[in-house]
Amino acid sequence: MREKINIVCSHFPFRVMGLLILLLCIAQIPFVHDLFAWDRALIQSGQAWRVLTGNLTHTNFSHLAMNVSGLILLAWFHHSYYKAGSFVFMVWIMMTVIGLAMFFTTFDWYVGFSGVLHGLFVWGVIKDIQNKIPLGWALLCVIFLKLMFDVQNASDGTTAQLIDANVAYQAHWVGGILGMFFGIFSKKT
Repeated sequence: MREKINIVCSHFPFRVMGLLILLLCIAQIPFVHDLFAWDRALIQSGQAWRVLTGNLTHTNFSHLAMNVSGLILLAWFHHSYYKAGSFVFMVWIMMTVIGLAMFFTTFDWYVGFSGVLHGLFVWGVIKDIQNKIPLGWALLCVIFLKLMFDVQNASDGTTAQLIDANVAYQAHWVGGILGMFFGIFSKKT
């Protein structure tokens, strides 16, 4: 049993995940939050970093807690698939594409990591399917149904009330599509 734990620990990037969670928490400090939030007008005036950093900050503590909890759960479910380099690469690409995709929405202001979480979840589920984990297909169906639910309840659901904002389902869909892309076109693990 101890040998199996060591094998799992050697693959899972605990330090990278810990640094990401720390960064998500730091991004809630008010002056950092103001500097990081995705803001259409400020990005168009030259503050391009916000395309990425808008994914790191959140509307409130509940929003942050939900996303950090989701990140921890994903790490627990899919830890055997993560490697530090590929994890950082996927998160970086997802944050960039989601930040750019938000220009095609009506949002003038956006924050949150949930688009990336959806991408990581779909990526992990695709890996489950490739590794013939029985629950893989069921989880893929569940995430698809959840994405459809988000479209219907973006402004009046429980999540919207908890985070004090409309759910940016567009970010969830972009993340999910990117996760599927990464899952299908990356090496089987």
